[in-house]
Amino acid sequence: MVKVSLAYLAIIVTTILWASSLIFAKLIFAEVGPIVFVALRYTLATPFLFVLAFHRRKRQTRGSLRANWKILLVTGLSGPFISQVLQYIGLEMTVASDALLLLNLTPIFAVILAAPLLDERITLDKIVGLILATLGATLVVMNASPDFTTITVERVLGNIIVIVSTLFFAINGIAGKVAVKSTNTVSTTFYSTLFSVPFIWFTAALFDDVTVLLTMSIEAWAIVSWIAVVNTVIAFMLYYESMKYIESSRVQIILNLIGVWGVIMSILVLNEIVTLLQILGGLLTIIGVVIAQITQTRHKSDKVELYQ
Repeated sequence: MVKVSLAYLAIIVTTILWASSLIFAKLIFAEVGPIVFVALRYTLATPFLFVLAFHRRKRQTRGSLRANWKILLVTGLSGPFISQVLQYIGLEMTVASDALLLLNLTPIFAVILAAPLLDERITLDKIVGLILATLGATLVVMNASPDFTTITVERVLGNIIVIVSTLFFAINGIAGKVAVKSTNTVSTTFYSTLFSVPFIWFTAALFDDVTVLLTMSIEAWAIVSWIAVVNTVIAFMLYYESMKYIESSRVQIILNLIGVWGVIMSILVLNEIVTLLQILGGLLTIIGVVIAQITQTRHKSDKVELYQ
């Protein structure tokens, strides 16, 4: 039970770190394009992951890596590459509140995909928890910036792109769950990131302005470096580690907290006023996340009792 509790702590910390990523990204989008931002994020993260992977090389055999390179490639392409690139492209085209709102679709996709691919049952607590968590996160984000009067083609297209990114992030969660069963967390994070970097830079060269690397401010480099180390290296390792002990679909439901933390951070940073609807939405999200974990925690408890 101790490892399960630590796994829940790990994924909660991950949601906080990823929520801050969106705020940090918005701060430097005037200087750095979204694809270059993603490319820098994962490129700067790779050396740190290499050091960690090299340090743990004795625990990971080469044969194991050869046998699992395909799932590691899928993990890297679906998450760091396709999902992240599309998410930040969509974020640049739409408003932040829309992006945060649509990110709540990831758990829905994850629950649907995990049933046939990982044999994770769609239980009543998952359904109820998912509905409450999604509704709560929706109330929080919609009330934070209810700008639905200005609808443009670019905003709609940006929203569609964000939706597609959530689907691929759900796929990343499924692939990551499979990968950590046969490789350690560090290797999963390192190789999935390593595989994605060339694709991200190729995309950046085609669709973004890579010459901004020569004119970026010290502040922009500092923000990207922070996101690379803290919000990428640490956060993704915690994310994949949590999947060793928590079902992938339940982990994705917990990600609804990203919207809650994101709004709280915007209130603290931008001095926005909190409303009763936001408080209600936050409470519903937390209650939904807790309900969605009931079967998982009971199952783990029953296992512990059987072995005692």
